[in-house]
Amino acid sequence: MVRELPNEAPATGVATPEFKLPSSVWLIMVFALIFTTLGAYLANHYINERGKERFQFQSLQLRDAILERMRTYELLLRGGIGLFMSSDDVSRKEWHDYVANSHLEEFYPGIQAFGYSIILKANQIAAHEAKVQAEGFIDYHVHPLDPVRETYQSILYLEPFDWRNQRAFGYDMYSEPVRRLAIDRAIATRQVSISGKITLVQETARDVQAGFLMYLPLFKDDDSGQASDEARGVVYAAFRVNNLIENILGDKFPKITLSIFDGDGISPPQLMFSNNNAVANSRYTTVIPVNIGGHIWSMAMSSDANFVSDAESLQRILVPVFGVMFLLILYYFLHHGALGRHKEQLFSQRMLANEERFRLVIEASPSALVMINAQGVMTLVNAHAEQLFKYSRDEMLGKSVSMLLPSGLREQHGQHIAQYLRRPDAKAMSQRTDLKGMCSDGSFVEIEVGLTPIMFSDGQAVLATINDVSERKQAERERERYTSELERINGELDSFAYIASHDLKSPLRGIEQLSDWLTEDLADHGSETVHKYLGLIRNRVQRMVNLLDGLLAFSRVGRIDAELVETDTAQLVKDVFALVNTKPAFELYIETDMPLLVTAKVPLELVFRNLINNAIKHHDQSLGVIRVGSELQGTQWLFYVADDGPGIPERFQQKVFDIFQTLRPRDEVEGSGMGLSLVRKSVESLGGKIWIESEGRGCCFKFTWPEKIGRDADG
Repeated sequence: MVRELPNEAPATGVATPEFKLPSSVWLIMVFALIFTTLGAYLANHYINERGKERFQFQSLQLRDAILERMRTYELLLRGGIGLFMSSDDVSRKEWHDYVANSHLEEFYPGIQAFGYSIILKANQIAAHEAKVQAEGFIDYHVHPLDPVRETYQSILYLEPFDWRNQRAFGYDMYSEPVRRLAIDRAIATRQVSISGKITLVQETARDVQAGFLMYLPLFKDDDSGQASDEARGVVYAAFRVNNLIENILGDKFPKITLSIFDGDGISPPQLMFSNNNAVANSRYTTVIPVNIGGHIWSMAMSSDANFVSDAESLQRILVPVFGVMFLLILYYFLHHGALGRHKEQLFSQRMLANEERFRLVIEASPSALVMINAQGVMTLVNAHAEQLFKYSRDEMLGKSVSMLLPSGLREQHGQHIAQYLRRPDAKAMSQRTDLKGMCSDGSFVEIEVGLTPIMFSDGQAVLATINDVSERKQAERERERYTSELERINGELDSFAYIASHDLKSPLRGIEQLSDWLTEDLADHGSETVHKYLGLIRNRVQRMVNLLDGLLAFSRVGRIDAELVETDTAQLVKDVFALVNTKPAFELYIETDMPLLVTAKVPLELVFRNLINNAIKHHDQSLGVIRVGSELQGTQWLFYVADDGPGIPERFQQKVFDIFQTLRPRDEVEGSGMGLSLVRKSVESLGGKIWIESEGRGCCFKFTWPEKIGRDADG
């Protein structure tokens, strides 16, 4: 990035001309602004049109769904016509069975009633009523009979025959003009016809809905068995518009508000259905006329929803955002391009001044610095470089840098320089351990080198930063030697501890065997004092064996990696107690939930075994209680083992952890005096701590144990 330089006079004393942005830059910015604004407008217009197209598409889908449902109902009516044409006289039961087998609610949802009305002349009404009343419907009458007409349309069959539909039983549909118009159209066209907006006879005072009827005529047969032009009745379906349309809509068109008007107008009196009265000021609106059964419905659809996808909405935002970003970037490059050209005339003068300052910095550096050109020739060195390589400045300047390298590396160094200059970058070579420089007297010095590419007015160069690391390398070699020696000593210590333990146990086993023989030989003749001394000998031998085992274990704690296994600490405590409990009257209480850990089980078992064994062994009574519990504290588990024994005075609480220390004579309590020393070393080797809390009777040992050990701790 080019940074503006202050308008100050360079070292040569020539005044710096003031920078001004050319007019061509502003002209380009104006054209870019016009182009960006036009692009944002066109993109927004296109996205809005896409939203309108999707709304229109969903509106047409809704129209098609209604048409498809009405065609389904038409098939139902044609099935009813087929039933009458297949029989000379369809009984009420046959009609009921046909409708029941059609499963209206399942396959034809939205129908309020499905029936058949018979065409009667005025002189046929009395006989017709008597016939129906004879079927058990004593209240059946054709109604209304006024005004007197030549033809009547009485509803004869109606299903489902519930209380609501029974209100229409015997109703003369020809008495109402809207129904009569639809019936006449159906008979004239021999096709399905629907009525205009009506109120069904089935309606009550509650939840009154607009309704309409769908008719299909049934014609009489002539002498040849063909249908004549005289109708004998109509098969029809009655619909409550709200129930019908809501069933069609379901949850398929949640974004669209629908209003259906009777006829080709959309005035309030013509409204048949609306699922939202607030249709004004909507984002999208359309009115689609639909011809159903020779009658026109006007479907007014609107939506406040956004039919633009999230991706398109994002595009609507991104186009102007990217346009503004483009303008800013364009201005940035135009401005800085012009500024860069302005600065070219100052560059040479400033480079000369900066090079001089750079030489002063080089000379003041605490490291040896050598400047190398593209040919590998040293063009600048500082005083520390002279001291390091024991050459004078005149002897180094103008010479190849290879003179500072061991003779075996000089031929390859030219290739390395050329390769580095092709892809120059700041590079540290401190990771190599074999870098050496050769001094003027032929001696070698261990060095650490860093390379930094630098561009000057006369071309590219490389600045090598060289540090003498001979002392540090020597210290590292000494540390490695000491580490190796320490590992060897630890190995010898392990071998010595094992051999010493084994060799010392051999004479002890001999002494123990001799005492056993003496005991057998003197079983009947020895005095009580002799037997007492022989027992003391065996006791001392066993104590010495325990002491040797303790020393061996103590020497190995923390130096041998323990296997990490899944450990149920509650079960571990129970098993340890069962193993070391020599007093049946003692009881163990686990007071808290104990963790399930992946840990070093053997050291943890050693800690619990020694603590529980000490609690039992040093108890001053024949019965007692041992309590164990745990608590998670950060990354450490705090365990405790408490007893109700005699306790430990505060002045002895640290002494008990020292090796070979016991608070009671060893003749009273068997032990090597190493148990608690082993405990402390085991706990501390894994980063834990152990301490005692005791006031008066009772003693509580607490120790911390890491929740995760080794590789588990890294996770």
